[in-house]
Amino acid sequence: MSPALAAFLKPTPFALKFACKGVLAMALALYAAFYFDLDRPYWALISAAFLQTRPMSGMVVEKGICQVGGTFVGICVAAVIMGLFAQVPELALGSVTLWIGLCIYGASLTHNNLSYGCVMGAVACMIVVVLTSSAPGNFFTVALARLSELSLGALCAVLVSALIWPIRVRNHLGVLADTAVNATFRYMALAFSMPLNSAQERGLSGSQAQRAQNMDERKAMLDQLMTGLDALNNLEIDAHSARYEGPQGKGRIRGVHLLTRRSMRLYATLKALHQLRHPEFFISHQDEQDAKASGSQHANQTEGSNVALMSERFSQPTIDLMQRLGAAFQSMADNQGTDQARATLKELRGECLRLSRGHRSIKALEARLLFSLREVLGHTLVMLQAREVINHPGRHQLRQPSMSWHRDHGRAATNALRAMCIFGVTATFWVATAWDNGAVAMLLGTLFSGIFASRDDPAPIIPMVLKGLLFAVPSVLLFGNVLLSQAQHFVPFILILSIPLFLGLMGSVVPVLAGICLPFVVFNILLVMPDNGMTFDVAYTLNRSLAAGIGLVVTILGFRLIPVPGASWDRKQLIRSTISDIRELSERSTERLDSWFGGRMGDRLLRLARHEQARNQEQVARGVSKEGELEQKISGSPLLSLGLTGMDIGRGISFVRRELGSKMPKEVERALKALILTLAEDFERATRGERPCHLESAGNRLCEAIATHKSMSRHKQALLAGWLARIHLTLDSDAIRQHHG
Repeated sequence: MSPALAAFLKPTPFALKFACKGVLAMALALYAAFYFDLDRPYWALISAAFLQTRPMSGMVVEKGICQVGGTFVGICVAAVIMGLFAQVPELALGSVTLWIGLCIYGASLTHNNLSYGCVMGAVACMIVVVLTSSAPGNFFTVALARLSELSLGALCAVLVSALIWPIRVRNHLGVLADTAVNATFRYMALAFSMPLNSAQERGLSGSQAQRAQNMDERKAMLDQLMTGLDALNNLEIDAHSARYEGPQGKGRIRGVHLLTRRSMRLYATLKALHQLRHPEFFISHQDEQDAKASGSQHANQTEGSNVALMSERFSQPTIDLMQRLGAAFQSMADNQGTDQARATLKELRGECLRLSRGHRSIKALEARLLFSLREVLGHTLVMLQAREVINHPGRHQLRQPSMSWHRDHGRAATNALRAMCIFGVTATFWVATAWDNGAVAMLLGTLFSGIFASRDDPAPIIPMVLKGLLFAVPSVLLFGNVLLSQAQHFVPFILILSIPLFLGLMGSVVPVLAGICLPFVVFNILLVMPDNGMTFDVAYTLNRSLAAGIGLVVTILGFRLIPVPGASWDRKQLIRSTISDIRELSERSTERLDSWFGGRMGDRLLRLARHEQARNQEQVARGVSKEGELEQKISGSPLLSLGLTGMDIGRGISFVRRELGSKMPKEVERALKALILTLAEDFERATRGERPCHLESAGNRLCEAIATHKSMSRHKQALLAGWLARIHLTLDSDAIRQHHG
């Protein structure tokens, strides 16, 4: 049975509860609107319907607050516009156009319910100005009615969500935290379980089956990383709603911030460690050209020399320890108990410490490796604690700052321009035709251009909204014009009206139907327009349907003619923003450096991982030749690798700044700033496939300045030298990846 049929013939218990709660909230809102004799009771219905899309109690409260707050701000702006341009409707509409652009710009830069509040600010201003443009004296009556109707719908949605089959945000956060931690453990198990001599066994000279197995492992690692990043992203977006579910909500929010920060650090360190374990990442450009010129035999010799180099770089006990780490993380990925996992991690961390202290002649790179291994294990222990805090915040006390977000101002400006053009076209149509229902086209154009602005690729979704309208028209003709005309009291009226609403909400639970069923519910309300003085006129219903169709068609054309920036542009913006943030690492405060840089890079990593997945799917779809498969083997995941390298640079600079403190000697401060600018420059070179050329000299100057002024202990200086050597190798590796990718 298809998912569409199963949604209605075999609905899940959750779908039935979701539909019942939505219908109850809308019925309560409509009854209260009728009781208080509000002008447009259907706005209370729409308000309750929109708030039920995510029926968790805290989210409904937060979304309701943002909805009412956005509406209030929009009404205040409408009051200013009407006070200035009440006698000049053209200037009033032009001002509304600018306000809509500003609201959609703000909605595109936010990640939670604040985005919805910005859209409501645009819609409220537009509705009030349009409805009162011909009668300015009714402004305050219309504005008060609009605010009352939306507030009433929000209140009813909050009551039903909290009292009828309540779903808590805290349970949702617990599931997301488990998903993020388990995906990270599986990613670590895959990273450490790949054998050290994979360059010989599965390198360029391996069989096709071996190369395919290697690519499968890389794909599995990318999938687990994508799962973890997606869960962390959703955690940061949804965590703020937990504050509305009791005094422990703030503790859960701090636990989420801690989990996100440590996970971001862990991903960056794991990427560097994975590269250090596998010598195929350290093929220099000269070796690569020689391999191409001399054939596969020379390539085998080159890889053999790299394996020997790896054996010289790390001692055998260190190599054995990394293999033990792979087995341990595999055990934790298989749902090992939390207490046993903590004991295993502490034992392995102690072994790392003994190895780092047991060798007097340990090299700087190996010292940094062992320190990074201890960091990995420490981050993992803290992640387990953060998950415990999210589930049981009363047992722990944390103070964690909120995370920053990546802001794509170019994309936001594109969305704002599109929304302004859509409103401008529909407003011109309304003024030119003097059609009463033309306001419906303006409303839908503004609403959907704002709601879909934060989508990665909204163009395919809006035609589904048009399908929802086409399905709603016959439903409204049957239930809204024929059956409702026979209802004499509220009970039969609401029972008849609830049938299509219930079916639409039940189908919206299925992801493939949500884009059709939710608009189906909204259009049933907008076209029926339940009111104390409603008329059952088929011609009027068809008239409003035509206006709604015009608004959607203009919206579809707007998204087609002014599309979201493409994947290539988005990738370039993500890299440019990373380079810009690296340059600012010396200017930001040390206390906020991790949350500022880590949060922004976490958002970018998720988007880069999505681009990497799309790239892999395209390669699979079109097939890759043997030569192309070879290049893919060398290049791996260049986009994601660059993002993780950027995260690693931020994490390393944060460590250096914490160790040096705020009062460092002027010479050390100048050397550190020079190093940060050099890192940004060489990172930019790596994105173009060029090797780093100034990092080694800048790093040496910093190390010499620190040694001269004794700003760090000798142990920390060795760690810094090891990190500089590793980041140089990492940038060199990324340059090779980018050159081939």
